[in-house]
Amino acid sequence: MNIKFITSNSSKVNLANERLAKYGVTTEQVILPLREIQSLDVVEVAVDKAKQVREKIKEPFIVEDSSLEIHEANNFPGALSKPIIDSLGEDWLLKIVANSKDRGTTIVGQLIFVNNGTHHVFRGTYEGSLADRPKGENIRGFKFSRIFIPHNQSKTLAEMDEEEWNDFLDDFRKNDHYDKFGRWIQDSRIAS
Repeated sequence: MNIKFITSNSSKVNLANERLAKYGVTTEQVILPLREIQSLDVVEVAVDKAKQVREKIKEPFIVEDSSLEIHEANNFPGALSKPIIDSLGEDWLLKIVANSKDRGTTIVGQLIFVNNGTHHVFRGTYEGSLADRPKGENIRGFKFSRIFIPHNQSKTLAEMDEEEWNDFLDDFRKNDHYDKFGRWIQDSRIAS
């Protein structure tokens, strides 16, 4: 099954294809000009994007958004992670928890699949903490990879070598939105 992936980020498409291959799903990147509402809620942002795309594309498609939710800051910056890091920088974001004992944060991935006008929502979460400063150079498509330390780890995502990265992905996939979507597709095929 080939599904349109509405995104300007080719790293997301590569990651989706890697994660969905075992379910017989491939994605094809489609770049569309979409407005992105300004909301901390990643679900609200993703649903709004899906509604915009549904007006333009009739074939099955997915949209995906992710957020970085800092516990101490009432889940800020949420879905605004990318524009905040782009405009203010990682160091500014880390100032929020500079004097805090709670550096806990959650990565939230939200995937919406639309087919025949109906949308299905798949959510993945991963817990970790914020580093004391940006570290590492291997971004791998995650805007916050230089400041996010996965739970039970001591390195940021950007500091990890390939083996550590693959171990992280194995753990991440246990509650990953792509994996939930792939299992749902597989089960839907069996049921149909």
